[in-house]
Amino acid sequence: MYLAEKLRITPFARILILFALGIVLSRFVSAPLYIVIIVATILYICAWRFRNLPSGGWYIAAAIIITGILTTTITLTKENMPRGEKLYITAEIAKTPYMSGRWQRTTAFIGQYRIYDDTTWLKTDEKVELYIDTCYKIYLGEQITASTYINPIDTTGSRYGDLMRSRGISSRAYIVPGSLIAKIEATKHGIRYYSGKMQTWMTECIDRLNLNNEDKSMVQALVAGNRTTMDRSLKNAYARTGVSHILSVSGLHTGFVFIIINLLFCWTALFRQGHIIKNIIVIIAIWIYAMCTGLSPSVIRAAMMLTATQIALWGSIQGNGYNIVLACATFMLAVNPFYLFDVSFQLSFMAVLSIIFFYPRMYRRVISRNRAVDTLLSTILIGVAAQIGVMPIVAYNFDNIPIISLMINPVIILTSFVIILCGIIWVILPLSFMNSFISWIIHICINAQNGTVLWANSTRFAALENINFPAWGVALFYLILGCTAIAIKVDEERNILTPKIGKQ
Repeated sequence: MYLAEKLRITPFARILILFALGIVLSRFVSAPLYIVIIVATILYICAWRFRNLPSGGWYIAAAIIITGILTTTITLTKENMPRGEKLYITAEIAKTPYMSGRWQRTTAFIGQYRIYDDTTWLKTDEKVELYIDTCYKIYLGEQITASTYINPIDTTGSRYGDLMRSRGISSRAYIVPGSLIAKIEATKHGIRYYSGKMQTWMTECIDRLNLNNEDKSMVQALVAGNRTTMDRSLKNAYARTGVSHILSVSGLHTGFVFIIINLLFCWTALFRQGHIIKNIIVIIAIWIYAMCTGLSPSVIRAAMMLTATQIALWGSIQGNGYNIVLACATFMLAVNPFYLFDVSFQLSFMAVLSIIFFYPRMYRRVISRNRAVDTLLSTILIGVAAQIGVMPIVAYNFDNIPIISLMINPVIILTSFVIILCGIIWVILPLSFMNSFISWIIHICINAQNGTVLWANSTRFAALENINFPAWGVALFYLILGCTAIAIKVDEERNILTPKIGKQ
């Protein structure tokens, strides 16, 4: 397909860029919300009125940009609680607490507060990072009343601040011994509550395997997205060798589930309308898995993409991969504009887009008739393609560029696939007679995986470290990468057209 035609059927390539530009520009807009709404309304009216004129495109572009500004303004965290003063608060625990030294760390939604020496309760709607002393036992969904101080988190200039901002958090509070007044079980539960409960259930199910604690923590990270019990030094080794993505449930893991469920229910095609049943089961399974792993941004993105892919397969539709990925990104930014500043969100989408463009072009040049060699080359090339897309983001945020990951990726992907497959089979069918066999397979794969990572981490060429990569360098890299991709596409079109012209 030619470049012009590809761009025509990929409208979200333009929509996403303009919407993201609006999110960035919102930082420089200090106008009241009603002014932004009025301007957005005027621009949309003009875009509709002049849609058939050459100037109509400019109005549409301006309307999308102002929509990004408006969405960001509306979803901006309302910081209406006083900072640095002693307060009484009522809050709901929004995330399963995990241990961090003497604290249980979690997030909470504060519904009401009052100043210490006042009797008037005021309503609020603020999400905070909560540190609770381990002398208390707190569970997901519980409502608590406590006395504490609200401490601000810098969300304006630092990378950590941008990360917290992307999660809707602008402050933290500590619940120390003697400050918890009361706690009650929640009477109303949202989707996040049930997602947390399902993740806890999956974690507890994995905990019944005949494995040591280190192996259990690895399975819980790979299958359930729970990394809270993993050894810190092992995490650092995965990060330094460039394979830490395997520890965070994302598109790779959801893709494994997609393949596994399709294979498990392929027999339904033998029955009348069986393919419909299979497609429905696959889509439901994808979202159940997303719920069980905590509904992180990367999992939601992957679930949306794979749902669209399954629907395309269902209707025998030739999907446009770029448009699906960009549409998912636009939808997620519309829900939470601050995902734009979330590193995992950035890495996820840039890796997928880079794989879609570069992988097939590299693969066509090294394709092998030997199936084993071809599989190995494909795995390596997928890693190379992903590395091209995420390299500047990794260098900017982590001050290093992993090198050895290209070598060990085939081993890591193979072992993680087997671990996830066995973990899912155990969660679905936790039969006692299967425990020893599944645990044995998982133990072998974890030993091979961790051994490979630790060996790679011990080498001198594991990564280029202490790299100071500026923000303008990231922008310049992607500008050059985009121009390179266009040049490659134009050259491919020229090579297709040249023989035809010669024949004439």
